[in-house]
Amino acid sequence: MGDPLEALLNELVALTDEYGLLGVFLISFVGNAIPYATVPYLAVIAALAGQKGLTLWDAVLWSVVGGLGAALGKVVVYLTGLGTSELLPERVRKNFEIFSKIAQRGIFIAIFLFAALPLPDDVLYIPLGVAKYPLHKFFIAVWLGKTIITFMSIAFGNAYANIMAEYNINITESTIILIVVTIILMIIIGRMDWVRIAIAFSEKGTLHALAVVGEELAKALGIEWIIKKLKK
Repeated sequence: MGDPLEALLNELVALTDEYGLLGVFLISFVGNAIPYATVPYLAVIAALAGQKGLTLWDAVLWSVVGGLGAALGKVVVYLTGLGTSELLPERVRKNFEIFSKIAQRGIFIAIFLFAALPLPDDVLYIPLGVAKYPLHKFFIAVWLGKTIITFMSIAFGNAYANIMAEYNINITESTIILIVVTIILMIIIGRMDWVRIAIAFSEKGTLHALAVVGEELAKALGIEWIIKKLKK
């Protein structure tokens, strides 16, 4: 089981060795271009960064180029909303109606935050395509956000690689741990009601939105009873 994982990681390392920043761009683009099926590409970027031991300058370059690839991938998602508005399922139409109500306030910040944090951002981006939100503003907000989250992933990957090396954990085992952690985080994030959080941010500001994030996180973890006790 270990050998295929190590071979895959080595292939990806070879991709970035052979194609340099273009390899980072392609991984980021493909990982973001499929609506509602985002590949956990940040785990791949983190693993590659840890393997290669990037310098600060290299990390910045990877972040900017990776952010560009991710942003262009999200442009594909945006265009999907723009070009297939009549074919969207009812769930997406509902999200569009909700976000169209909050689009007058802070939508650029919302796009940026959804890009800069590990959130299910397509729930916002497709309705924005339907709403024909200005593409240049959308692209800038996503690029900035994706650049930040890519840099954070690279920093995490470097720190993670150092910890794994200190405890003599091999590539295969460390990759499995990273994948499992990523899957757990994705499950937790996916169980949170980000539409509710976005509405809270738009209508009542950051502090109220953070309180709602806490409530949704508690629900996702199955410990909402603690929040209920604190409110009493």
